[in-house]
Amino acid sequence: MKVTLQGENTEYSGPCPPPDGEAPAFTATFTVGRVPVDVQYRWVSKSGNVSDPGWKTLSFPSGGGKTKQDSVTATTESEEGTFQGEIGIEVRGPVETESNSVAFSVTCEEEDPTDGASSPTDPADEPGDSALAPGGPGLRPRS
Repeated sequence: MKVTLQGENTEYSGPCPPPDGEAPAFTATFTVGRVPVDVQYRWVSKSGNVSDPGWKTLSFPSGGGKTKQDSVTATTESEEGTFQGEIGIEVRGPVETESNSVAFSVTCEEEDPTDGASSPTDPADEPGDSALAPGGPGLRPRS
């Protein structure tokens, strides 16, 4: 069993939360040696914090492929500040292993309105399954 992690847009600077397509995004690729098998995993930061506290399961059915992917995007509700970290995958079954880690940075800057008016972001518009740390970055499934 092998898991590798790749990052896109790993350094973001601008208004927060970062818009889709500009926010740091991470894709984990899981490769198993045999099927059927269920892989249990979670996203973790290298500081030891669990970015997404729930264990997830990827099922590799009999007769199916031996490679699957999962993706998340880093986000924050903060309006200012710089948040840096490293993210990785922790696997607890069928064997215990970890992926490589990918560093990322989110710098929140206030947006200067060009027409003199601002349009605040309504928190109700944000996905409900973000795992946001208070004031810090969190993860949400990549759309």
